[in-house]
Amino acid sequence: MKNNPIDVMLHEHDVICSTEAIIEGLDKSWEEEPEKYKSTVSTLLTFFREYADGYHHNKEEEVLFPAINDHPDFVLQEMVEEFETHHEDFREYSKVIEDAMAEEEFEESYKELNSYLQDLLDHIAAENEELFVLAESLLDESDLETIYFKFKDIDMELGEERKTELEKLIQGLK
Repeated sequence: MKNNPIDVMLHEHDVICSTEAIIEGLDKSWEEEPEKYKSTVSTLLTFFREYADGYHHNKEEEVLFPAINDHPDFVLQEMVEEFETHHEDFREYSKVIEDAMAEEEFEESYKELNSYLQDLLDHIAAENEELFVLAESLLDESDLETIYFKFKDIDMELGEERKTELEKLIQGLK
């Protein structure tokens, strides 16, 4: 299938997962280079808010989740609700990390950032292995293509150039 929205989701997941090595490399780096630590965490927070939440979670919440929930053969609405709850948790993590950074509590910020990452990686694995497989089996090719173009609309509304910038920003931190 040429215009598969699941391919878009998987690509965005790969980009988000690429932050793992960056975050692991930050452990105790504030002891030697506090300014670099602050800058990197600030960049990561921007990425998570704009890319992971703004572009990616927005597509799921506005387009994919409703399409799955509205399908007559779908009966596991609790699964979608759980993924939405995760998204709220991730937004809260960002606030907690930002607050710790404002207080220059670097060890606490790193602990929260690492917890965020681990929860995010678990969430991504569940979506990849359960939600996306379900979506492809539940929805027909026409439905999937419609979702793909709705995803493209979201990217255009938020700015395709900004999305590319954010992807490059993360590549530059590696």
